[in-house]
Amino acid sequence: MSSAIRRRLLRTVPLLLASALGMSARAEPQPVTLIVGEALDPNGKVKPLRAWQQELFGYLEAELGVKFQLRIYPWARAERNARNGAGLVFGLPKNPDRLRDLHYSEPVASNTLWIVTRSDATFAFESLADLKGKTVGAIHGYGYGEEFEQSRNKLFRVEDDIPSRAIRLRRLLLKRVDAVLLFQPDWQNAAEVEAELRAFAAPLVRELQLPPGLTLSVLPRPVQAENQQYFAISKGKDDGLIERINAALAKQQKRASLARPPRAS
Repeated sequence: MSSAIRRRLLRTVPLLLASALGMSARAEPQPVTLIVGEALDPNGKVKPLRAWQQELFGYLEAELGVKFQLRIYPWARAERNARNGAGLVFGLPKNPDRLRDLHYSEPVASNTLWIVTRSDATFAFESLADLKGKTVGAIHGYGYGEEFEQSRNKLFRVEDDIPSRAIRLRRLLLKRVDAVLLFQPDWQNAAEVEAELRAFAAPLVRELQLPPGLTLSVLPRPVQAENQQYFAISKGKDDGLIERINAALAKQQKRASLARPPRAS
């Protein structure tokens, strides 16, 4: 090999390596901080993500070429961090104040807000006016809609608690509150939610030595239906991520629609 060729290779190889390394670096998933509000188990420990959330986040990671760095906080802190530009947040409801600071995605999923009572203390519910004088258990830092927030501690009293279903339902069984607000996926009706809660409550009733036959009831009319869930990010930090999420969600919905068997005519 001549000295001229050797010199040319010595100049070229580093450039090729640098180019290859640059391509490799670009292929690495982009890290994105994802903020989620916490849910706690009966021992006060943070519960893992639900299966559908894991599937959703995994799909978006693959579709967008990102790697979510999960941060789980109490809802008040989750909202504060998101509005301060600390990352993408999932599950934070819309309200006029948040819409000023956050750019929201299209709806991702929806759930229904039910009222749960002791089975010996049910009441008719058609509107928030029917909660007059009652004490309602809610999750600290979570918003339940403009009408509810305007009525909070005026029409009815609200006791904010930690996001542990077991602890909140225990307080209900012990008559510390008259009712508990509970979100469930929108594919479940009142009877299905009630059956799930009664199975959950049975050992609690025995543990607390409450009257036999006492259980939990779900009022048939929800407080909110189709309560939608979104991704959101500080408007000053959105570099097109929300639009990319919207495109990926639309693609997923199209695939799901194509996979569905046609309805019988």
